[in-house]
Parts: sequence; C-alpha cells; structure tokens
Amino acid sequence: MVKFSRKSTWLDLAIDLRSSVIRAIWRRVIATMIFALVIAIAYHQGLPVNQPTLASLIPGVVLGLLLVFRTNTAYERFWEGCKIWYNLLSSSRVLCRNISVIVPVNNYEDLKIKLSNIRLVGLLIIAIKLELRNQNIDDATVKQIIKQEIITQEQYWQLKHANNISVKIINWIAEYFAQLYSENVNKSNIICNRSFIELNRSLDQLTMLIGDCKRILDTPLPRPYSIHLKHLLLLYCFALPFQFVQQLDWFTIPTVGIISFALLGIEDIGVEIENPFGYDRNDLPLDRFCQELQAEIEAEWINCE
Repeated sequence: MVKFSRKSTWLDLAIDLRSSVIRAIWRRVIATMIFALVIAIAYHQGLPVNQPTLASLIPGVVLGLLLVFRTNTAYERFWEGCKIWYNLLSSSRVLCRNISVIVPVNNYEDLKIKLSNIRLVGLLIIAIKLELRNQNIDDATVKQIIKQEIITQEQYWQLKHANNISVKIINWIAEYFAQLYSENVNKSNIICNRSFIELNRSLDQLTMLIGDCKRILDTPLPRPYSIHLKHLLLLYCFALPFQFVQQLDWFTIPTVGIISFALLGIEDIGVEIENPFGYDRNDLPLDRFCQELQAEIEAEWINCE
C-alpha cells in the first residue's frame, strides 16, 4: 500500500515501478516480443507470414470497449470500498462518542467496563480488516488487548472459535447495551429507552457496512467475462506480428512489445484494484486506518474519562 504526498511530481509517478503493473505483466510482454522475433525470422526466411488481413480478426473498438468496461467496473468497486471504509470509521467514532457521552458511571468498575467497550470498537475494526483478508488475530494483538483488559482470556477463546469475529464483537457490545437498559428498567437509572435505541442504531449501521464489504469481496467480476477478455487480448497481441512484419521488419518486435504493454497493462490495472482490501501497494491502507482509529480512541475517549 502506498500513499503519495501532494508534492509528488510527474517524474516521481513515472519512475515508481513498485506501484505500477510492470512487474505483473512483463513476462507476458516479453512472450509477445519473442513471438514477434520468431515471425520476423520466418519472414526473412521467405515464409508467407505477412498477413495484414489479421488486423480485422478482432476489431480494436470491440477490444477497447471491453477493456474500458473492465477497468471502470474494477475502479467502481475500489471507490465503493473506499467509501464504505470511511463510513465504517465515521460510524465507529460516532459509537465511541455515544458510549462516552450517554453511558453514565457510578463507580470504578462501571468506568472500567465502559472503557473496555469503547476499546472494543477499535478491536471490531481490526476484526473486520482481518476477515476481509482471511487472517486470524496474531499473538501480539492478543497480548495487547488482554493487557488493556479489552477482553478476557475466555472471550479471546470465544473469538478464536467464532465463525464471524466481527459479529461476535458486535454482539458483546449489544449485550452491554442491553444490560444497561435492563438495569434502567429495574429503576437503577442507567440509560433510557431513547439512548438505548440510539446506541443500537450505531451498531446496526456498522453491521450493514460489514455486509457491504463482504458483498464487494464475495462478488468479483464474472469469471467468464475475465476469461474471454484474456483470450481476446492474447489473440490480438499474437496476431500483431503478422500484420506489421512486412512494413516494420525488425521494428515489429518493439512495436508489438509497446502495444502489448499498453493493452495488458490496462487489463491488469482492473485486476489490481478489483479487490481493494488486500495487501497490494495500490489497495486501501486498512492497517493505517485501524492504527489511526485506535490512537484516536485512546486520545479522545479513553484518556478523557
């Protein structure tokens, strides 16, 4: 994942190979150039490899429209994932604020439980990130959350065996709200009905946003479309030497390489950004999002209590 500063120049972006698709497509580009070399050698051997009619084999406008649709669809998924994550962070801040403001404390034990549930919100965002990446909570995170008394050792083992970690954490927070409300019903004056509804509304919003993330993750571009586009790209790139060999001779090789680089690069950009929740440099910086939210929780709500 990479984050350019606003001062990045045109040259900075042009020479940034780590974030480009060159490393993903260079082998395919070299393969098309080697094939062009073979065709050029065959042409000099007098073989009838000059076939300009192959230019109409796959109309360029058809291939261009397919590539545009592929890239636009992938970018739409990337942009939607970005909006969902910023909504997740905003909803988490709202939930932390509501817990901090609405829930009263009468003693140190109440304060301890309240702070643990505020920190649970930060743990929830980490759990969402791990689920989207098909990861488990690492030992360092476990030690940290147990040390901070966010969850108990028993709760950790519940998370370890849970089918959906994020839903489990949401249920814990919901049970906390239900306990506060039930104490109010029993005349302990904890939270009223309106506050209970407001707190649960924040949890509902988070639950729906988690579902939106799963929708993006579990519904990629239809496989037949991706396969067919790759087939057309290969046919088009390997047909290029037959079209240019008579006119360009040995210059057919770099010409085919440049055209293949352009077309295969556009297609691979769609593949690169189709899943915005991964580890690639061009994916969303989920680790940074989680770290910033945790730091904000500690600074704004935990240390202020």
